[in-house]
Amino acid sequence: MATAEPTLSRARGRAVTALTFERAALITLGLLWLVVVTGGLVRLTASGLGCPHWPTCEAHSFVPSTGYHSVIEFSNRVISGIAMVAAVITAVIAFRLPGLQRAVAWGAAAAAAGTVAQVPLGAITVAFDLNPLLVMSHFLLAMAVVAVATWVTFHAVDGAHGGGREQLVWTRPALLGAAAVVLCLALVTTGAFVTAAGPHAGATDRPIERFGDFYDATWVHVRAAVSFATVFLILAVVLWRTARGSLAQRLSVAGVVLTLCQLAVGEYQYRNGLPWEVIAVHVAIAGTLVMTIVTVASLVAYPPASRGAGSLERG
Repeated sequence: MATAEPTLSRARGRAVTALTFERAALITLGLLWLVVVTGGLVRLTASGLGCPHWPTCEAHSFVPSTGYHSVIEFSNRVISGIAMVAAVITAVIAFRLPGLQRAVAWGAAAAAAGTVAQVPLGAITVAFDLNPLLVMSHFLLAMAVVAVATWVTFHAVDGAHGGGREQLVWTRPALLGAAAVVLCLALVTTGAFVTAAGPHAGATDRPIERFGDFYDATWVHVRAAVSFATVFLILAVVLWRTARGSLAQRLSVAGVVLTLCQLAVGEYQYRNGLPWEVIAVHVAIAGTLVMTIVTVASLVAYPPASRGAGSLERG
């Protein structure tokens, strides 16, 4: 007992560090991006019912034993499970980190809750034979979680490097950044409606069940894309003129390039019969674009405190 008590005291005395939070947040964000990409592959390769049972893949087997469809879907389940554990651990670390803003800790908790919610939602989606509305909600929840986790990761990285950003300041760039985030999420949402109305049913052994009219959904999606691209381009120009050389300005250029690539990929897939491989690239770029836009918006909305001299701004 005499030796156990000092050991226990030392364990309790170890405070969670900002560096630990940063690493956990970065790992979680990477895993959540993989959830989006692999989830898209499940739908696009018609592997949605590759594992007909939940949580096991097959009735008498935990792991897939037949066909690549089951391997693809099971891989997504495994990655989603790991991401869920990572998100929960990150949230626990956030609440234990001394001095962390409560809003950031609750953001980590929201990301964890959204990731955990994917488990029953995925089971319901399989149980209802990939109803397009359920498949769409599954994807949109994943993208919303990525957006929140990106905001949390921004604060985690900044806190680990002494940035000391504490106040949200609604400058003109910050307002443009917020508008860009909203329009980017609207773009993702309208894109999900296009997919729900499109030819990819999600499984090969069932008729295609579509939601809405494909051309109407595409019409809305294109206008959402133009609106987002316009606002983000304006933000990039403002940052070029007022904050040239900063991380926010450099990332805004990267965001513009990603946006142009996304527009080109979207146009190509529309004019070439919606090949699933191209749509998969479209989904991967969408996830990357969401992370980029949220990071740029965070950089301009949370200016560095004078004492921190902007560690993230030095990139």
